[in-house]
Amino acid sequence: MKIAVIESLQLDRDYVLEQFDALRCEVDYYDNKPENDEEIIRRCSGAEIVVLVNTPLRREVIEKLKNLKMVAVSFTGYDHVDIEACGERGIVVSNVPEYSTTSVAELVFGMIISLMRQIPQCDSAVREGKGSTGLMGTELMGKTMGVIGTGKIGKRVCEIALCFGMRVLAYSRTEKEEIKSKGVRYTSLEELLRESDVVSIHLPLNRQTEKLIGERELSMMKSGAILVNAARGKIVDTTALVKELERGRIYACLDVFDIEPPLPESHPVIKTKNTLLAPHVGYYTVEALQRRLKVTVENIKAFMEGKPVNVVTQKA
Repeated sequence: MKIAVIESLQLDRDYVLEQFDALRCEVDYYDNKPENDEEIIRRCSGAEIVVLVNTPLRREVIEKLKNLKMVAVSFTGYDHVDIEACGERGIVVSNVPEYSTTSVAELVFGMIISLMRQIPQCDSAVREGKGSTGLMGTELMGKTMGVIGTGKIGKRVCEIALCFGMRVLAYSRTEKEEIKSKGVRYTSLEELLRESDVVSIHLPLNRQTEKLIGERELSMMKSGAILVNAARGKIVDTTALVKELERGRIYACLDVFDIEPPLPESHPVIKTKNTLLAPHVGYYTVEALQRRLKVTVENIKAFMEGKPVNVVTQKA
């Protein structure tokens, strides 16, 4: 089989190709992102298996890839791939669940502490010959953490919050007994928003969760509360969030946005106050990327052996 890796897997090229060698396939590997659909089609030409990270794979592209049998998404989220179109053609789509659990959870608290202790401003003050005036921070201990979604990452965020001595509330479709037994209390979304000093989002993006946090939900948050989104940008209504931030009533730590960074200068979030922004780096650690590559190769191997795993859709 021919495999087309249509964008960089963000590790050393030789290391990546060495992992693919075990599959004994022809591999075309590209170190940069395709600029448009025409380039995607060219890179996928003749390939039975396409590997991508977060490059969109639209229906009109899928329909032109006559040899395509599998899309190996080297990422947890797969909303950028037209799953319905793949299903109609019997194309197996696999993803890589859970590879970045530790990395994302650790970034969440890195951003929260950076905001609460004004670490970027502290760094600037020292470099500018200033002292601590205006740089008083606040503690996590004793605050209430609200976690929306308690899958693997949300569960880990709950556990870390408890270690900081926080009271933890959670909202999720499925309650996890293992964190309830540690003191996490499940509640309604409304109660979580009203009571939490920090609200952290850990949901997949789908029709039910898109713009789940809108104007109404943001207005429920405490004055001075922090909204953290290291999940998917479109779960939060960007227009509503910008409006609330401009009022100066809440804060936000954002690693994801309604479009993938780099953001254009005109993007409204860039000019908002009370924010700490990161260019979607939650998953971006050496350890996480190595785990991601390993599972991606295992997904392809399982597919080739007729026993696909981590499948999000396949021919009935």
